[in-house]
Amino acid sequence: MSLVSARGFIAGLKEYSYRGIQQLPIILSATSFIFTIATGSIAHLNLAIGLGILMPIYSAIMQALFGFVMPKIAPTLITWKRSTGDTCDLVPSYDHKSLEYYKTDTNVNLMPVPSFWFMSVAFFIGYSIANAIDSLNTPPAPNSDPIHVEQRNTKAIFLMVSIGVFFAIVLGIRFIYMRGCEGRGVIGIVLSIVSALGAFGIGNGMYTLSRACGGRSSDLYGILSQMISSGYGAPSNTGKPAPIVCSAE
Repeated sequence: MSLVSARGFIAGLKEYSYRGIQQLPIILSATSFIFTIATGSIAHLNLAIGLGILMPIYSAIMQALFGFVMPKIAPTLITWKRSTGDTCDLVPSYDHKSLEYYKTDTNVNLMPVPSFWFMSVAFFIGYSIANAIDSLNTPPAPNSDPIHVEQRNTKAIFLMVSIGVFFAIVLGIRFIYMRGCEGRGVIGIVLSIVSALGAFGIGNGMYTLSRACGGRSSDLYGILSQMISSGYGAPSNTGKPAPIVCSAE
């Protein structure tokens, strides 16, 4: 491979990675929707509803709230706003092909925080963490093989660590290389983080709803399903019939 072709390959890989992070909410939403249709998974159904319906509504409400309150508190302040354009938009303009276009615009098309991108990612993290914690805390069935229980716990812990590391990298790239997309200054970033905590809580609540509606089928990663007794007609390890509707228990 020549030096020129190597540089082209690296530049293409960089742009592919950048676009993947930039359009991550679309990727997560589309994947959840496809798995919902293919498998009927309650976990993916709730993710698709959260990412495709709840988070756009939540983002719009928070943007309208800050857009109404902040101009009254500080009429001349713009650091609470966020940048838009090819650098930040989920669906960028394809008129520009080069990575050189990915520059933060300091003056044009500023919008209220928070971004749909950040809210969607926070929602997904909240759902995933709740899923992993539930998988770790769910008691094993009586007379379960201790080795299988230990494997379940190890997988749940590994899942939580992996989620933390992956999204730390993603958020680091977002805030470093896509500066301004989550706020033009400290105030904007703080407001975005506060909004993200709300999205995180909604994700946590959606997993709780999934658990009430679908039992172990709510598990996004298949850890809880490994605790079900094998064999045709085997009873649930909880000793209770699997719920087919949402319940408080």
